[in-house]
Amino acid sequence: MEKSKLSWYYFHACERIHEIVDDLYEALHEETGIPKERIGLVEEAMEGVKSAMYEELDLIKSIANEHESEREDEV
Repeated sequence: MEKSKLSWYYFHACERIHEIVDDLYEALHEETGIPKERIGLVEEAMEGVKSAMYEELDLIKSIANEHESEREDEV
């Protein structure tokens, strides 16, 4: 895999992580902009965030492993 493609994967995974965090910030606030204070509402806003983040981090790790394996095969 070329370095430019590796970089492309890194960029898109990081971009999705950024979107996840942006969505979380918005979900932690009411439509009026007031932050949610009740733990139940905060937990609800956080639902799925960790798994979505870990998916992207796993993608970064697996694509790096794939790239490294391809480089080793070339040697």
